[in-house]
Amino acid sequence: MRDSMRDFGGPLSAIVRMFFLIVVAAGAGACKPGVGKSCEPDESSCLNGATQLSCHDGQFIATPCRGKGGCAATDKGVSCDISANRAGDPCSSADEGAASCVSPERMVVCREGKYRFIDCRGAQGCANEAGRALCDTSVAEDGDSCSKEASKACSKDRKRVLSCQADRMRTLYYCRGEDGCAASAGKVNCDMSVAALDDGCDPKMDEKNACGADGKSILVCRKGRFVLDEPCKPGTGCSTEGGGISCTKRERPSAP
Repeated sequence: MRDSMRDFGGPLSAIVRMFFLIVVAAGAGACKPGVGKSCEPDESSCLNGATQLSCHDGQFIATPCRGKGGCAATDKGVSCDISANRAGDPCSSADEGAASCVSPERMVVCREGKYRFIDCRGAQGCANEAGRALCDTSVAEDGDSCSKEASKACSKDRKRVLSCQADRMRTLYYCRGEDGCAASAGKVNCDMSVAALDDGCDPKMDEKNACGADGKSILVCRKGRFVLDEPCKPGTGCSTEGGGISCTKRERPSAP
């Protein structure tokens, strides 16, 4: 009986140990992060020097880190340099809002599963500060990409207000008055003291007047559009002097 026990502790024991080591190794491999494997929110790691594994809806996906810094593990976690990422590159829900400047006037940002570009035409442009990308979107042009629905900006010629609609900036109002469009402290002001027929107008201006762009009529804002309120009589023209809107007598040019 003792001899049989010694035999079992020899070759068979070695086989059992070998089997145990194989199981442990397989288990360790199963725990290693990889594309498609389960993960916890905010969990990430580097797949390689240029690719990050990031958690998206409970599974790891591969997202590119095309910047010079690539993907690297730091004391604060995983660092992914997205400064050279392209529009359409995938990103995870955990990275929603992650952004970096790609040029002095453009930012790349993760929105709804893809990286996209945002134009930064304002005086401050785009700047990376304290690990954050700051983008001045106070100036825009029709067709510029945007991320915050209904956010507003002035056109470069300061004659229009644009609004973010379905991820693109579109002309909303014309600012035909002398002060044009001005953006300051996150707010946009539009001088609508002068308007053309059928120009759009802010609902807050309902029943407020403007001079017609032809100088011969007074318009009124109704239901979001400027319509004719009254024509100016012959010899008079619409004036905005004194802060009011009225038809005043035109001065005849003096004789030479």
